[in-house]
Amino acid sequence: MRSRLLLAVVLVLGCSAAPQARSVAPRGLVREGTPDAVNLALARAKEKKQLFTWQSFSPETFARARAERKFILLDGAASWCHWCHVMDETTYLDERVGRLLHEKFVAIRVDIDERPDIGERYADWGWPATILLSPDAEEIGKYRGYLPPDELLPILEAITQAEEKAGEKAPDPARIVPAPEALPWIAARVSIDMDRYFDREQGSWGDFQKSPLGANVLFELRRASHGDALALRRALFTLEKQRAILDPVWGGIYQYSAGSTWTEPHYEKLMPYQAANLEAYAAAHKATGRKDLLEDARGIARYLSTFLSNAAGAFLVSQDADVGAHEEGKPFIDGEVYYRLDDAGRRKLGVPRIDDHVYAYENGLAIAAMCGLFEASGDKDALSRAERAATLVMASHVGTDGAVEHDAKNRSPVHYLADAAGFGRALVRLFEVTQNATYRDAALRIAETMEKTLLDEATGAYFAHTKDPSAVGVFARRERPFVSNTQAARFLAALGRITGDQAFFTRAKRTLVAIGSPRGVAEQGRMVGEFLLALDEAGVFPWPGAR
Repeated sequence: MRSRLLLAVVLVLGCSAAPQARSVAPRGLVREGTPDAVNLALARAKEKKQLFTWQSFSPETFARARAERKFILLDGAASWCHWCHVMDETTYLDERVGRLLHEKFVAIRVDIDERPDIGERYADWGWPATILLSPDAEEIGKYRGYLPPDELLPILEAITQAEEKAGEKAPDPARIVPAPEALPWIAARVSIDMDRYFDREQGSWGDFQKSPLGANVLFELRRASHGDALALRRALFTLEKQRAILDPVWGGIYQYSAGSTWTEPHYEKLMPYQAANLEAYAAAHKATGRKDLLEDARGIARYLSTFLSNAAGAFLVSQDADVGAHEEGKPFIDGEVYYRLDDAGRRKLGVPRIDDHVYAYENGLAIAAMCGLFEASGDKDALSRAERAATLVMASHVGTDGAVEHDAKNRSPVHYLADAAGFGRALVRLFEVTQNATYRDAALRIAETMEKTLLDEATGAYFAHTKDPSAVGVFARRERPFVSNTQAARFLAALGRITGDQAFFTRAKRTLVAIGSPRGVAEQGRMVGEFLLALDEAGVFPWPGAR
């Protein structure tokens, strides 16, 4: 098949990679100082009517697209995503875009927190991520972040005017899989690469966006425990500089700053960032005894208990950046305005929407972080919160066979690696701080089922999810995601640590080898802290003096 269609689409707007879990701003638009303009645009947009209907990600929807020979627009979005809301109220309410989507496309919306497999598959393109597919659900093009109407429209027109339809199965890219003996060399090389990303002026890693990379800080503290004084300085400097995106009123940490400094925050609060940075501040306090770092950690913990928890004690997913993005008829208030207010001023305007789903993965992250806070401070409240959430999730999400549900209220025959690895490791951490065998035994059951249902024996990595008999096109080809496999390796190494069973360390190394190709590692960019932690916990990091 000639590549005319793909070429036409790519020439209209080139695809580019974005960091994971990002709400991506449009090029040339800086939010600093522009909330009034954004609010005015959204207010005007709400007077319009959407001309097409979002469909669910389901076998029936894909069957309809195939039967009607309509192209598919897949919108990867999140409830907390600011630019997803802006795209909803501008691009998707544009009459030209809406008419074309209604006539020529099947438009599917996916909540990437609800479907972690889709979230991991397209993390490099969002959020929002706009994925265009053939009627047979094969990828045509992938586009990053907010697309205004005048950018999306010619892309859609190029597809509908193309003479040939996309449909060929894309070959898997060639992979160079290292030998197990290469893991220490990989670890040393990746740590050097991470150093090159360090921003000496602003702290953290990278300067395109300032992101609070808690796992990177944790690895620097791990280095410091082996006598690296420079690593300790980098970690502390980063934690001090990123205080600019800690919420001084409610606690918690914002997702990132859009510029090369910490002064342009995006105000979403996502559990992965809360947990990683809670753990980082707590570990820094443990390493230094500094009370200010402990207070930073406690501030994040208070935010989790106050806002990202439900009445039963389970942890929740995220809080939106803005007010009014989900409530029709209510005024939209940009986070740039809202988060400058005190508690009373904020509550007068309403509270940004909280995603109240109870997912196993996010609970696992929060539980592990609370264990870290307890270890560093002795805060019994933190341990109590962790145990309460674990008890709830074990009862509602974990089957007697060790299978872990993503969402107990919306059960699915498909189970995800992220949930098994994230929650399983949390149970190991609870066992380490309580010595309660219930947690250890549940973690062992989860690991056994993870091995049986998710392992790709051909590579040694784990699939993102169990087999989905209803999946079609590109979605029928299961991926082996780097991030979730890294978490799986940490889970397995943690089991080896508490049981003394070397087989778990062997399995962890097998997983790290499978994902440790040069390309796989390079694609992570600056976000390699957890991979380095996994390498260390698997026992392969070449520390000075180690045999």
